Amino acid sequence: MRTSRSRTVLSLFVLGLLVMSACQPAPGAPAPSPGQPQEKVLKVGMVLAMTGPGSFYGQVMSRGAQLAVDQLNKAGGVKGWKLQLIIEDHKSGDAEAGASGGRKLMEVDRVPVILSSYTAPTLAIQPIAVERKVLLFNGGGVGASLINKENLYNTRMLGSQLMPSLVQWLVREKGVKRVATIFWNDAAGRSVNDSVKAACSRLGCQVVAEEPHDIGQTSYGPQIARIKAANPDAVVLGSYGNDVGYIVNQLRAQGVNVQVAGNEWTPDAQRIGGDAPMEGYVVVLDRFDPTGQDPRTREFVDAYRAAYGEAPEFYAANYYDLVYYVLRTLIERAVDGGKDPSQPGVLLDLMKQAAQSGTKFGTVYGGDMVISPDGTTRKPAGLFRVESGNLKLFARVVDDQVIRVQ
Repeated sequence: MRTSRSRTVLSLFVLGLLVMSACQPAPGAPAPSPGQPQEKVLKVGMVLAMTGPGSFYGQVMSRGAQLAVDQLNKAGGVKGWKLQLIIEDHKSGDAEAGASGGRKLMEVDRVPVILSSYTAPTLAIQPIAVERKVLLFNGGGVGASLINKENLYNTRMLGSQLMPSLVQWLVREKGVKRVATIFWNDAAGRSVNDSVKAACSRLGCQVVAEEPHDIGQTSYGPQIARIKAANPDAVVLGSYGNDVGYIVNQLRAQGVNVQVAGNEWTPDAQRIGGDAPMEGYVVVLDRFDPTGQDPRTREFVDAYRAAYGEAPEFYAANYYDLVYYVLRTLIERAVDGGKDPSQPGVLLDLMKQAAQSGTKFGTVYGGDMVISPDGTTRKPAGLFRVESGNLKLFARVVDDQVIRVQ
């Protein structure tokens, strides 16, 4: 009996020593100062195209967000909260990979907010975000199906918002009557195509050919042959990434020399397409101009160049805006209201309130952006033309009207 009791006491003693040892700082780790508050960290999830044909997007989006995080953390965080990015890969648009990455961020990392990209992965994450009371942002996808989704807010203007202005310019300024389209065969591309058809119906032009294609395709011979046979006055693209360069290059190679326009341009697409074929290509975009003189634009461009050795483009700008202006504002409001921004539902509720009240968030685009309750955003946008390998703004888009820059 005594032996059993002695063993129990000895076991409890050893257990106590182990617990005390576990509570001690690791060898070489600085001991916390008496009364020093523990650092508060807010985890921010991202689900991006880190691999696959769209890896360019993942690279620049993550860079924009990381620059904002670095700047805020260097300044002491947001109301004492340091930010930490945790990035998952949706493999350039794979909905299943997007859902898996989003679930991991929510269930394992316990993030209160996720920044996503591409239409299909974002839509796959959205119902899980609703279940977990997580705030979901999209700064890259353009599909109309991203509108009116609970918990989801977009900081990029969608194709359905931008394409009518592009079609308006084609009809009124270029006299276009016959339009051919070529587009990604996914939710985003089909949405852009639907927007072009709807705008043509209102403005009096005719869509004479519609050519969907696989994401990441590099050869477009059959689609372009059918487009050429339809004899259009203009070709409108609903394609993204490197695909834009391949399409424009092959259109010109097959003798389609009409106006080509779309809502995407990247440096990589420019390189693939070639300066001569891409010359004159017109694109409608959220109007981020890295040569703009707005103080917020200049500060962002200078900081991005210093960090990454090149000028930012508008995807980097979108995700910088998301963290530096939108997320920071929500965290500040949470802390000022006595709430913990890392808890599920806190940032989500504050974003809903901001959308309802018409809160104006800053943006490096020059001006402000307003995010609506339906999840769409309004921010500066414009028409750009490729000239000598670079984009040049030639018209602004204001309330769906095209206003030429003097």
